[in-house]
Amino acid sequence: MPPEEVRAFEAEIAADPELAALVQQHRLERQGLELLVERDLLARMQAWDRETDLFQQAQPRRAVLRPMAWALRAAAILALAAFGYWLLQRNNTAVVDEPPPVVHTKPEIKPRAPTLRRPSPAPPRQAAPAEEPSGDMAGQGPAPAEPAPIEEIPATAPDYAALADAFFQQRDFVPLKGSKGGASGSAAYNQALDKFQDGKYQDVISKLRPLLSLDPDAVQQKELMALSLYQSGQYEEAILLFRDVISSRKQPYAQRAEWALALTLLHQMPAKKPLFDRVLAGMLSNPQHPFYTRAKQLEARLTGH
Repeated sequence: MPPEEVRAFEAEIAADPELAALVQQHRLERQGLELLVERDLLARMQAWDRETDLFQQAQPRRAVLRPMAWALRAAAILALAAFGYWLLQRNNTAVVDEPPPVVHTKPEIKPRAPTLRRPSPAPPRQAAPAEEPSGDMAGQGPAPAEPAPIEEIPATAPDYAALADAFFQQRDFVPLKGSKGGASGSAAYNQALDKFQDGKYQDVISKLRPLLSLDPDAVQQKELMALSLYQSGQYEEAILLFRDVISSRKQPYAQRAEWALALTLLHQMPAKKPLFDRVLAGMLSNPQHPFYTRAKQLEARLTGH
C-alpha cells in the first residue's frame, strides 16, 4: 500500500475496535500460514535430500546429477513461495463489509394543547320553605330576613407581637418607679432609668448612646438601652445589644437578656423563628433558669397545649 493509504488505514484501525480486532486476527492467521509453509518446505527439502542421496548412490554419474537436483530444489522453493504469496494477497484483498451505523432518532414529541378545566357550577341553593303567616301577621307582607351570622375564620398563626407584649413585664428587668429598690447605678444611669420609667424611651436612647460608645462594656447601661429600643420598636438593634449582654455572662443581666431576646425575636416571627426556637430551647433546657416557668408558659401558648 502507498504510505498515504497506510496512514489512513492505521487511523481507521485506531478509531474502530472491531476493525483492529479483524486486522489482528488476520495477522495471526498469516503468521500461522507462514509457519505452515516453512515447515512443509523444510519437510520437502529433507525428503528431497534423502531421495537425492539414494539417486546418487544408484547412478554412477553423480557429478552431473547434483546440479539438476539443486535446480529442482530451487524451482520447488520458488513454486511454494509463489503459492504462499498468492494466498496471502488473496486474504489481504478480502473486503470486510462493515455493518451500517445505527442512527438513533429521538421520537418527536408533539406539544399538547393545554386543557382548561372549567369550574363546575355550584349547585343552586334551595330556598327554605316559607313559613305560613299567622293570623296576626296576615296581610302585612313577609317579614324582613335576618342577616346570616358571620363565620369566624380560625387564625392560622397567633398574634406574635401581642403575645410578646403580654409576656413582657417591666419589673422583670428594672424596678418600678417609686419602688423601694430604687436606682443603684451611676448618676447617668439613674437619670436614664427615670426617663425609662416615665416611658420616655427615645430620651433614654439619646442619653445612653454616647455613653455606650465611650464604655462598650457597661452591661447595666447596655441592658437599659436594649429595653428602650424594644419599647420603641427598634428590634434589630435591640437584638444586637441583648446578644452582647448575653455574651458577657454577667448575672443577672445575661439571663434577663435571654428572656428579653426571646420576646424581641417573637415580635419578628415567623421570619426569626429558627433563632427564636434556639433561644427558647436553651432556656427550657435549664430548669434553674429564672425565666424557665415563663418560657414553659410561652411554649404552651405557641403550641396550643
